[in-house]
Amino acid sequence: MRLLITLNPEKEESFIGYIVRLTEANGYETPSWIFSLSGIDYMELQWKFTFVFSRSKKLENLAKLTGSSLDDLVPLLYLPVKPRRHPEVDYEYDFFGALLNRSIIRPHCPKVCPKCLAESGYSLRIWDCSLVTACPIHECMLLDTCPECNRRIKCIRNKLSICSCGCDWRDTNLTTIPEEQLAVSRRIYQLCSVIAVEKSPPESERPLQNLGLRDFTRVIVFIAGLFGKLAWATGRPSRSIKLQNTELHALFTKAHKVFGDWPHNFHQFLRVQSTGKKRLNPHGGELDTALRREFGSFYERLYEDLRESQFDFMREAFAEFLTDRIKSQSEPSAAAPCVPSFDIDTYISVSQARRLLKITHSAIFDLIKVGEIDFVIRNKGTALRYLLRLSDVENVKDKFEQAISSRTLARQLGVDCGVIHELAKSGYLKTTSRRAKDGYHTSKFDPDAANKLLKTFSESILCEVGSCSSNRW
Repeated sequence: MRLLITLNPEKEESFIGYIVRLTEANGYETPSWIFSLSGIDYMELQWKFTFVFSRSKKLENLAKLTGSSLDDLVPLLYLPVKPRRHPEVDYEYDFFGALLNRSIIRPHCPKVCPKCLAESGYSLRIWDCSLVTACPIHECMLLDTCPECNRRIKCIRNKLSICSCGCDWRDTNLTTIPEEQLAVSRRIYQLCSVIAVEKSPPESERPLQNLGLRDFTRVIVFIAGLFGKLAWATGRPSRSIKLQNTELHALFTKAHKVFGDWPHNFHQFLRVQSTGKKRLNPHGGELDTALRREFGSFYERLYEDLRESQFDFMREAFAEFLTDRIKSQSEPSAAAPCVPSFDIDTYISVSQARRLLKITHSAIFDLIKVGEIDFVIRNKGTALRYLLRLSDVENVKDKFEQAISSRTLARQLGVDCGVIHELAKSGYLKTTSRRAKDGYHTSKFDPDAANKLLKTFSESILCEVGSCSSNRW
């Protein structure tokens, strides 16, 4: 059996759009006639859409009915990859050669570009992607709601371009939207080879340009999910996303802006994502717990769900943001300011620095705070780690080893220890407190400071301070 009027599917046509086009050409009241003649359960397409996500034997019946070949029909479907290579791809399907999560592919929520319908006469497969919310060719929003009756466009209908209320969507006057709102849809059109890549973007906007279709959608949906509720990488059916096209458009456009002027906009985004107390010097130098509390799901997904190397650019920018933020809160030492960091510098972990200096974790961060030890936060595997510049640690170690105790300094100055304590208390002598692992605090002084003290202060000042000390003691 064959339909009275048969049509071959177009290369870029959607499966449901093709069935609707056949329904209209044959004058049927509903596509259920075609499904019934092919042996396809009408409800299977109406509710679960499993037929579009699998290759059924009933596809052969449809091919005979429409006069098409299987080679013509199979490309209209979204098929899973076999064999399964990893549990993560269990819910991913082929979309223009890339694996997309089923929640991203929405044939059950049709969208149309009125101008494309008027020019081509068929619905595009690329419109089934939830991230395609606009038409970059005609620079307009896609319609998923009839502008006349305000009802959602149905996927199972008998007219391709005309609503049941009689509104012809091809006659709709559409407003041109700005380029920044076309960015996500335009990039997906390019990645699917529907349109050509026009020009190379500026360096500050290039991070996303290095990603393929699958990774581009993952990044955009990841950021958009922090602005609104989106089902992503959950394995749930495609119906799990119920947002309308205008709502998705706003979320995806906002997410894409995060990657503009890289990494400035991303750092601005991180400031907004930061919640709660900023505590980046937890016990042992481990940042994981503190960052989970401050950045919540953003941190977890970035280091767990997006752990592949192609997303390292986000983790590197995140580490740079944390490093800059802590350094901006530090108090650089006027006596020994830290020189800028270079890639050739050697860095060691906090635990290694503690073993070299034999001091507490808190004492390490005191040295960082005053600028005596420079640091960076870098990615190590799937976590962030503090790294301290080895040359600074060695300088501090030398200072510790050369420092003079209050008793030795008192003997050199010819005074008792009380005078030394008074000089330190009055600000004439800077005390260096070295908190050891056992909690013992030892006050020591730089030998250069002691020599300077001898040259700067006269015997009268020493005697005066000594007299005051004697009265107190």
